[in-house]
Amino acid sequence: MLKNVGILAGAAALVIAPAAMADTYTPASTSTFSGPVTVQKDGAAYDCTLTVNVDATAGSSASATASIGGNFPCGFIAVNGTGSVVYDGTYLTISGLVIDPPLSSGTCTGPIKTVWGGNSASPRNITLSVPLSNSSATSGADCKMAGTLSQTAGSPLSITP
Repeated sequence: MLKNVGILAGAAALVIAPAAMADTYTPASTSTFSGPVTVQKDGAAYDCTLTVNVDATAGSSASATASIGGNFPCGFIAVNGTGSVVYDGTYLTISGLVIDPPLSSGTCTGPIKTVWGGNSASPRNITLSVPLSNSSATSGADCKMAGTLSQTAGSPLSITP
C-alpha cells in the first residue's frame, strides 16, 4: 500500500512540475532583436549582423528563427530551422537552429546560450559572449558569436521563468 502511495505521489509531481517550470512571454507577439556580432568557425572572425525573431504568440512558450547578414561571407551563412526558447531566470537558450557557414566544415547544431538583458532594459536586449554562446559543431570548431542584440520591432518583450 505504501509503495502505491509513493508511486501516486511521484506521478502527481510529474504532472504538476511542467506547469511550475513554464516560461511566460508577454505580450504574446513576435519581437525582433538585431545587432552586430562577431562570428567565427574554423578560421577568421567576421563582423556580421544577427537578427533573431522571437515568436511568443502562445504566451507560455516561444520559438525563434534567425538570419545572419552583412559583408562577405556573412550573407552566405545560413541559419535554418525554428528553435525553441527557454529562459531560466538568467540565461535565454535557443535550441534547434542549424548554422551552416559555407567556408567551414560541418554545421553548428548545439544550443545558443545568451544573457537576457532583463524586463526593464530599454530597449530589451540579448547578449552573446564566447564561450557561453558557442554552438557545438558536427565537425570542426564550434560556431562562436559575440555581440549584443537590441529589440528593434514589436512591443517590449518581458520574460519570467
